[in-house]
Amino acid sequence: MNSSPHSASAPAPPALGRSELPAGWQQAEQRDEWADPYPAAGRRRLALRIAVGVLLVAGVIGALVWVAAGHYARGVDALDDRAYSRAAAEFSAATVLVFPYRDARTLEDQARQALQAEFAAREAQEEAVNAVVAQLRGAGARLEADDAAGVLAALEAIPADELRSALVASDEGRQAVAALTDDLAAAATAALRKAEWTRAGRFAAALLVLEPSSASASTLAERAQTGQRLSAKLEEARAAARAGRWREALRLALAVLSERKEFPGAATLVADARIALKPKPKPPPTSAPVATAAPPAPAPATGGSTSTPAQPPPP
Repeated sequence: MNSSPHSASAPAPPALGRSELPAGWQQAEQRDEWADPYPAAGRRRLALRIAVGVLLVAGVIGALVWVAAGHYARGVDALDDRAYSRAAAEFSAATVLVFPYRDARTLEDQARQALQAEFAAREAQEEAVNAVVAQLRGAGARLEADDAAGVLAALEAIPADELRSALVASDEGRQAVAALTDDLAAAATAALRKAEWTRAGRFAAALLVLEPSSASASTLAERAQTGQRLSAKLEEARAAARAGRWREALRLALAVLSERKEFPGAATLVADARIALKPKPKPPPTSAPVATAAPPAPAPATGGSTSTPAQPPPP
């Protein structure tokens, strides 16, 4: 038997009755640990939290709507300005959370389709510009070969609107046109000096294809046309001279000289006509021949007698 005083359990204290607890105390099993001592205040706090949360969510959604509306408005402006790439980007950003703002998705599709069409049109324009540049190079090659008719035909084959587009969109096209303009003006001037009116007219006409409003090109073309007209009139004068119609030849040649004093060949033909029309000197009159008397006829014989011829008187 263990006689140690610690091995024995201490006697339990006597249970206190309800009347034995201090004032304001109660039994633990009778107490509600989760009860809110202020139930009305707790409900107010909960309602306030919910209201604040709703306001925050509403504010965030409102901000998203405001941002989406700004993107939408800028997209509409870009679509009106035909800035299709910017319009597509703005409409793509016009979303509230994951939902498109109004008809932003439809307008974005329209902007992308227009952007594709614009890209295709740009590619077609680039191809047209390259074709015009190639034709300008071909015309330059014909000009180097001194082929006036070929140059004019090559330039007239270029549509006017495509030529203008090439001048606007291509530096290479502008350089080719500038080089051709200078060369054509020089070729037309040289042909005029040589009295090659047809070639000069073709060069001037080709120059007008490149620069329709050029005053110098118009002057060259007018000089070439005048030369062709006067050359045709001078040829008529030469034909009249060959036929012996010198008065007509002189009249036509003088008309050519009155319009252009130094026109080639006109002065020579005028001189020839005046020489042909100069009066010829009359031949001197010749004296009439003297008539000689015929010798007298012999007298017929009478009666059988004979007569001797009369002797000429002695000298």
